[in-house]
Amino acid sequence: MTKAVIFDFGGVIIPSPIAAFSDLEENFHLPAGTIVSLNMENHHDNAWAKFERGEVSKEGFVNLFNEEAKRHGVEIDIGSLFSDYPRPEPHPEMISALEWLKGRYKLGLLTNNFATTSNRLALKPILGYFDVVVESSQIGMRKPEERIYQHTLDLLKADPEEAIFLDDLGINLKPAHKMGIRTIKVADPTSALEALWELLGDRSSK
Repeated sequence: MTKAVIFDFGGVIIPSPIAAFSDLEENFHLPAGTIVSLNMENHHDNAWAKFERGEVSKEGFVNLFNEEAKRHGVEIDIGSLFSDYPRPEPHPEMISALEWLKGRYKLGLLTNNFATTSNRLALKPILGYFDVVVESSQIGMRKPEERIYQHTLDLLKADPEEAIFLDDLGINLKPAHKMGIRTIKVADPTSALEALWELLGDRSSK
């Protein structure tokens, strides 16, 4: 029996930030995928991970990331990401799904994010849909650390087999799946929601 549905934010409810990465890479004349590649280096303890756990300030993150990039021969100012690229609007299909799910299931939001004003403003319009909101920057844990999934389940008062988790990154889904949570890899809203309705036994969001 499903008791809880847990959503990621970026790449699930709103489009992936990868598009902003691509624009930034183009501005600095870098090969596509450079930022993601840098983030995969020492991915549990690099600048990105520390910022997502709230261990460094925005200024500290920018300095650390730019230094890490230089060590790999990459010249970039990651600070441009905060000023030049507004966060996109939520997918309408996901909002419709949340409206249908609310009250029928416990809803959780589990996001790796930065403790910035823009992130707080981006989350504000959708917070009312969720019973539980878990932000990495607020609790000092981040996906794919197993403890953050358990923390979310504890708040939702759900066992792993009673939950479904939607995320766009396989690396974040693997620990949840290993724990017994049913997972959906989100490539696009339509196919992800079809998979969700199938797991729930209801293929309509109306």
